[in-house]
Amino acid sequence: MDRDLICFPPKWSKTRRANSHPSNKYSITNHRKILSIKKMIKFLLLTILVISPISICAKKDLMVNECHNTQVPSICMQCLESDPTSVQANPVGIAGIILQCLDAHLHIIINNITDLSSKKDEGEVKTALEVCKKDLSMNVATNLSEAKKSLKTGDYDKVNHLIELALGFPHGCLFKLKLVKFTSPQLSSQINIYGQLSDAAMRIIDRF
Repeated sequence: MDRDLICFPPKWSKTRRANSHPSNKYSITNHRKILSIKKMIKFLLLTILVISPISICAKKDLMVNECHNTQVPSICMQCLESDPTSVQANPVGIAGIILQCLDAHLHIIINNITDLSSKKDEGEVKTALEVCKKDLSMNVATNLSEAKKSLKTGDYDKVNHLIELALGFPHGCLFKLKLVKFTSPQLSSQINIYGQLSDAAMRIIDRF
């Protein structure tokens, strides 16, 4: 056989056929999609990292501004910073958090009065402390609970009325104890803080 008649395919033809195989085209297309998705994920992560601190700072500024408009900004901020959800709260949410602080502080006062009463023998002081405990446990707790409900329904005038009504009981407690010549610096301080939180809540709600 004549060697000149023997035909060998060009070397590139094998490579070309391999590259033109459907599965290879699919692999290349799929690889490009994966690269595109990775780039998108990186972009989204970068966006979140940049925007999140800005958003948190903006919310923190709202907290500071709301507390600045009260007469007790430090007490107000201490309350808000005790709740991690405060950085995402709007003004109504901030007022709700302060109501939660009022509720928590009320229980601190009640526990203190219970402890003071347990150390007293029967008499005027013990009677006054028990009356205080009853007023705070029933009347104040009920008013705060109703205030929370009214805040959710948007009846802000009623919220402030209930907060002010509730505040009268701890103040009345101090007056009763003064009449029987009993003083407790710790209890007085706790009731003072309760009053400051009440004032902060009412001033914030007044702005709605």
